[in-house]
Amino acid sequence: MTFFSILFALIAEQYRPVTASHWIARMSARWLDWVAGEFGGKSEEGASPIGARLACMVAFILPTFLVFVIYVVCMVTYPILGFVWNIIIAYLFFGFRQFSHSFTLVHESIESHDLPAARAALGEWYGPELDISSLTETEVISLALERAIIGSHRHVFGVLFWFLMPMGPAGVVLYRLADTAAQRWSQRGDFNLSEAARHFFYVLDWIPARITAMGFAIVGNFEGAAYGWRYLTRKWPDSLSSVILASGSGALGVRLGEPLSEPDSDEALRMAEAGEPLVYEVGMEPTERTMRSAVGLVWRLVIAWMALLLMLTSAVWLG
Repeated sequence: MTFFSILFALIAEQYRPVTASHWIARMSARWLDWVAGEFGGKSEEGASPIGARLACMVAFILPTFLVFVIYVVCMVTYPILGFVWNIIIAYLFFGFRQFSHSFTLVHESIESHDLPAARAALGEWYGPELDISSLTETEVISLALERAIIGSHRHVFGVLFWFLMPMGPAGVVLYRLADTAAQRWSQRGDFNLSEAARHFFYVLDWIPARITAMGFAIVGNFEGAAYGWRYLTRKWPDSLSSVILASGSGALGVRLGEPLSEPDSDEALRMAEAGEPLVYEVGMEPTERTMRSAVGLVWRLVIAWMALLLMLTSAVWLG
């Protein structure tokens, strides 16, 4: 049933995509903003450490519990209703179109050699925190690839992992709310609230992030992905995203992130004496062709996941 729920949700999303302006996205944002305001918006200091943890429990657990109760009731009474509920939740919280539209705009602009339009599309995607005025074409492509790789994990592969957990659709809601809160609450300037949300999401995403990284290695350049995962994660500050980006860039055979700094003579001597290998950049500079390759990489991993899930479903039915 899980396989067909995901399959029907993906098909439905291709015809009627769930975008950032969809009602479920607006309702999720309002709910998280209300919880943040109740626990951290009534004082200048913001939420206390305990209050921030309670805010996470209220914001994430209550909707998750509601979705889980509806799922159990449907499965106990009429299993077909549980199947429909699975499709609805998967459709609302799972899929490519929730992040791919912006990537497509950047890709089309690069393909038509319109760098100002590509910068504008990238700036709209990233928001005002990114200065796009002096970005080169290579930098625009690199930043778009990084955002797309992380988006594919947080909207597809991470969601898929939690959908396969015993909680079913409730796990999907828990994961997506935690991800949204970790990003949204960081913009409020409330340290305790943002740290609590990021820690909560870190716990949820630690295993899925590494499974996605392994998946990129399997369907892409294995040696490049393995090398990137082992040595190049330090190029990004976020410990979760760095694993996915290092593996994804290695699987594509391109250089992403900030260039590695060359070790000075003392550091090189210390590494040689300790027997540590010299870390070097791998891959080529990203180009328009790399953006097409990234789409293929993500689709190959989706097909691999679906094939594995189909085999497991068939084994359960035949057994």
